Amino acid sequence: MPGILPGHPVSACAWWPHEAQRNKIHHRVANLREDTLHQTTRLACEYGTIVVEDLGVAGMGRNRRLSRRVADAAFGEIRRQLTYKTRRRGTRLVVADRWYPSSKTCSRCGAVKTKLPLSVRVFECDNCGLVLGRDANAGHDLVALAARTTGTAVAGDLDLAKAKSKPRGADRKTRVTRPRRKAGTGRAGGAIPSPRAGKETGDRQQDTGAQLAL
Repeated sequence: MPGILPGHPVSACAWWPHEAQRNKIHHRVANLREDTLHQTTRLACEYGTIVVEDLGVAGMGRNRRLSRRVADAAFGEIRRQLTYKTRRRGTRLVVADRWYPSSKTCSRCGAVKTKLPLSVRVFECDNCGLVLGRDANAGHDLVALAARTTGTAVAGDLDLAKAKSKPRGADRKTRVTRPRRKAGTGRAGGAIPSPRAGKETGDRQQDTGAQLAL
């Protein structure tokens, strides 16, 4: 079968429609991902405390079965957006430590499992018999972590910071004093005599004159 020559009109017509269709699909996927990432705005507005985990994304990306899904999830971008959006709205972002065993800890009694493979999706506690979904159990543990860290984990509760205590006597009202009158240039020394001082001076002059007349 003879090959198709480069620039043949049949090959061009057969290639360009598929290329345009593929670009359209990629553009739609990119828009959907961006819209999903910006749903973090709603979270920052509706909840006073948000908890995220510091995951080892680099190690998860080396897994052949998870690498593509981890890259599509964009965990780093989600955390970046939550950081500045919660700061802008006055809410709180709690980051659980990378080694915090949220999936291995029982949300009822606090017992910690030694090993829990990723393939096990149901958490079963050997101590109290709790049977719960792995992700749901981890979510309860993260809520408890937020309650211990910030004192509140209620949606919409901003938990305003307590006012700092003022130094002793700073919270009392002080008497407002008038500023001292500046020295004028009316007399030597710059002091302006008061009316009372002038009256007393005149009285002393009258008494001296009366004594000399006697």
